Amino acid sequence: MKNSSLRTVALIWAAVMIAVVSSTATLLISGRANRQTPTEENRWVSQEEYDTLQRYSRLEQVRKALLSDYYQELDEDSLLLGAIRGMTASVGDRYTFYYTPEEMTRANENDAGEYRGIGVLLQNTEEGNIEIVRVYPNTPAEAAGLRIGDVLVAVDDYEVSGLDGRTYSEAVNRIRGIDGTSVTITILRDGERLEIPVDRGVVNVDYASYQVLPGKIGYISISQFTGNASAIFHEAIERFKEQRVEGLVIDLRNNPGGLLDQAVSIADELLPTGVVVYVKERGGNRQDYYSDESMYDVPLVVLVNGMSASASEIMASAVQAFDRGTVIGTNTYGKGIVQTLRTYPEDGAGLQITTSSYFDALDRCPQGVGVQPDIEVALVGERIPDEPDPQSDNQLAAAFEELNRQIAQRSE
Repeated sequence: MKNSSLRTVALIWAAVMIAVVSSTATLLISGRANRQTPTEENRWVSQEEYDTLQRYSRLEQVRKALLSDYYQELDEDSLLLGAIRGMTASVGDRYTFYYTPEEMTRANENDAGEYRGIGVLLQNTEEGNIEIVRVYPNTPAEAAGLRIGDVLVAVDDYEVSGLDGRTYSEAVNRIRGIDGTSVTITILRDGERLEIPVDRGVVNVDYASYQVLPGKIGYISISQFTGNASAIFHEAIERFKEQRVEGLVIDLRNNPGGLLDQAVSIADELLPTGVVVYVKERGGNRQDYYSDESMYDVPLVVLVNGMSASASEIMASAVQAFDRGTVIGTNTYGKGIVQTLRTYPEDGAGLQITTSSYFDALDRCPQGVGVQPDIEVALVGERIPDEPDPQSDNQLAAAFEELNRQIAQRSE
């Protein structure tokens, strides 16, 4: 945050924390000459605002004490940032956290699909690790030898953990940087700690890819529901129609989620009329997201694994709820909550808050339990092959077997 804005609100710290009013001038308390406790008629703020200021007065007392008595000079910007992050951390939700203006800029770059970094997709694991779930082709990460399954331990000298979203976000931000500069990525691989230097560069990422596999099977891999994923998906469907594809595999393995509207847009292409997903807020307010009657009607398999989360689970669960296709793989991650991002236009900062839970048309929420596949198939081998090949990928082979069954059933 800019120093000028922080100095403006220094005397009304608590009010800034929760935005009780829009004008700082009216937050000053006016007592009578005898210093008696302010009452309704001699107070410049409402009773609710006054009670809030009283509740947060200790925060202001601590701030003043630190600024005046700490043995070294402190930065007031850092104190305010620490207070905000302490408040979000106290919620105990790894997905609720605050973005500085700089962090918000980097997050927007990532959503757009072009950023300055190394070209990996990271995800928190249930064990509290940050794991590489995708190494994008033709990127610095691929050139340096980073692999899917590597567990991130440190970025330069900064130790990282997946236990909270804030640390995860910090790890991502530290990986990014100026083109041509180097960052040391410390990972755990097969129990061995490795330090791998990587030269940063401009990374252009396609969040989906597609091809036609033998047997006229269309294959679409979606690494994340963000950026150009939806556009590439719809392009793929048009190509598949032209080539008269007979079956379709949607590969959501290692897909950590992304944007709800992209997941709904993609699901709409495959589902008949109905509720794809609905979200429910704390007060019970519900919002439904629908698919229309038009759909690409070919036999369908969705591949998932334990790192398929959030929007991936929306997609897989909707396919099951509509009985539209078959979900194959292993139980998914289990993230059934939705985050809302609030931005602050005065400086570009942002606040991500978990605001609702989501459910499929059968009223199932995957939070903490995941989506159970229709056909459970554990991956043989350490990681998913880089190229789709049923000869080397037993989960994809299971998808081919199921699609051939569905295709034969339709032709009868």
